[in-house]
Amino acid sequence: MAENDLCLVSMSAVTWDFALVGRTRMLTEAWRRDGQPTAFVQAPSWRSAAQKLIPRRTNESWVVRPWPTAPARFWSRMSEATLRRGIARRAAGLRKQLDRVIDFDNAIAVVISPVWTPWLQALPFRAVIYDCIDDLAVQTPRPELGRLFRDWEDELLDYASGAVVTAETLGHDIRTRRPELDIATIRNGVDAERFREIAASAPRPADVPQSGRPIIGFVGALYEWIDWPLITRVARQLPDMDFVFVGPVDGRSDPAAAAALPNVKLLGPRPYGVVPAYMATFDVCWAPFTQDRISKAANPVKIYEYLALGKPVVSTPVADTHSFDSHVTVASDSDAMIGAIREALNQHSTAPARIAFSDANSWAHRAREYVAFARSVCAGDCGSVSAVHAAGSA
Repeated sequence: MAENDLCLVSMSAVTWDFALVGRTRMLTEAWRRDGQPTAFVQAPSWRSAAQKLIPRRTNESWVVRPWPTAPARFWSRMSEATLRRGIARRAAGLRKQLDRVIDFDNAIAVVISPVWTPWLQALPFRAVIYDCIDDLAVQTPRPELGRLFRDWEDELLDYASGAVVTAETLGHDIRTRRPELDIATIRNGVDAERFREIAASAPRPADVPQSGRPIIGFVGALYEWIDWPLITRVARQLPDMDFVFVGPVDGRSDPAAAAALPNVKLLGPRPYGVVPAYMATFDVCWAPFTQDRISKAANPVKIYEYLALGKPVVSTPVADTHSFDSHVTVASDSDAMIGAIREALNQHSTAPARIAFSDANSWAHRAREYVAFARSVCAGDCGSVSAVHAAGSA
């Protein structure tokens, strides 16, 4: 097999221009910079469909926008057979779209969510890799679909020739369900040099407080895994500091008590291109997650981004905290968090070590690890997904 004959097809959980740019897009961009053939399939959504009806803002033929099925809010009212029939029709169309940009005989699907499982039988990829980056609850669009997505994840593991996980706990779960599957741990990363360049060249955002007090900041999704009661307790106890949050808030969490405090600012979502400028204003970066299955399986991209700017980082426990070496201080309750934040304000001398750590954990490095794993699972003749699944179901 030639060096770059494999094509890695990212089956994403979001659109290409999703505001919270994450792992799937970053890996795809890194593969393209390396000359690795790749394509990016957007999540099947009505937003994707609308994009097909308007002139493209880019000429990226390798960004594929499939037609969606019924919205997920209706799935619990449908039988699975009806849902699968609808998906099969859309999957046939997606195959035609992909035929124009890839050769299925040399294409590996990198599947980030079980939402793609019913699509795979119509897509004869050479192999499938399950890119398991979060607890399944994060990938499940509605709580009532939890059992369906668990079944689809089991089916995805049957399809897969290998799995990549970002945390050891995720790998352990997969091993208990399919012990013979090849599994690699490939954590998240950061385009550190680019991140620092943007931060250095961008003006200070006007909506960041300029009180002269230390700024404790967070950038990312302010979703159900954010511990607002903890944030409220900490901010009340530290009135001499400003707490800044940049990112969208979902309907499953309630930031009202924290937002009512005079030293807490919720600035809302911002384009990814200005995120480094916001982080550059923070004296301490933190990750105040709830301590549940979701956070304990998370390898947050934002921590790598914080470290890329040399910022001290304080976090509640997340997966594989040891993988950040000594560059992240972990605190489990409000008293410990307050002490850790105060101590972090004096950690300027260790900034070079944090920057070096981020440089060693770049998306370019992760992308090459991924290619090596993909080539290993495809060593020999692994056959197409459709053929393997048909044989397993006979």
